[in-house]
Amino acid sequence: MTTKRRQSSRTKKATSAAKPNKTAPKSKQYTRPGVEAAARLVSLRPSSDHVGEWERAYSHYAAMIEAKGGAKLVALDKRRDDLAMTWAAKSACTMTKDQLLDVIIEWKFAKGKPRHALKPLLRSNSEASVVAAAKLAFDAADAIPKNDASGRHTNQISSAIKQLCVLNGVGPATASAILSIYRPDMFAFMDDEVIECLYDAKRGYTLKIYMEVNDRCREIASEFNSDSGLSEWTPCSVGKALWAVATASATNDEDGLSAIFESADSNNSHKRTKTSAADS
Repeated sequence: MTTKRRQSSRTKKATSAAKPNKTAPKSKQYTRPGVEAAARLVSLRPSSDHVGEWERAYSHYAAMIEAKGGAKLVALDKRRDDLAMTWAAKSACTMTKDQLLDVIIEWKFAKGKPRHALKPLLRSNSEASVVAAAKLAFDAADAIPKNDASGRHTNQISSAIKQLCVLNGVGPATASAILSIYRPDMFAFMDDEVIECLYDAKRGYTLKIYMEVNDRCREIASEFNSDSGLSEWTPCSVGKALWAVATASATNDEDGLSAIFESADSNNSHKRTKTSAADS
């Protein structure tokens, strides 16, 4: 009888030990390839200590555009940049239907997941409705001071997104693609990889999720700029750096990743060496 009780006790202990600890924190499961690398970049505190990794990730963006979509995406990305310069040079501007369909949508679909089912809806918008919605959105964005690092103006950011979402087939993600061209100092583009990296819950494309992701990009840019005393980093450039490092990981660009994280790996190695020396 005593033997049976001991065996029963050992069995219960073994069963209890085999059960997972429900209170232990779980690591987030990413659905987009390469996001772990972007999360690693975010984990490096935005300060002068790690600005090098972020700058190298941002500098790798052009190479990753070519790796992702070849000559077609390279050309579309240049057209996007040209449109940004055209809009920046005008004191008052709006967006045409051709610019929406032939530049922004083509670029967005080539860079991320194409959603061709939206194209009939997008084409159904009249020229006048596109121009009017863009003008209202740009006016809302213009109400925000340039390079504002206060963290305020969420109402204007939200309003600008909403003005574009009245168009058929346009949601917060497409609206962010437009506004990140017009005001890169206030708007990041809603890349899938950026959402998964910065949003704690399941990836989605709602205005609420965009606002949270964009706020994180604004915070990171603001911290870098506070350290340097400059205004070089924007929410848009933060998003580009995160997308570039995620894409480098997804395309198995080991040389690129090694170059980006070179100093972080060196610092970790140095810390391990110091710890080993202290232990010996």
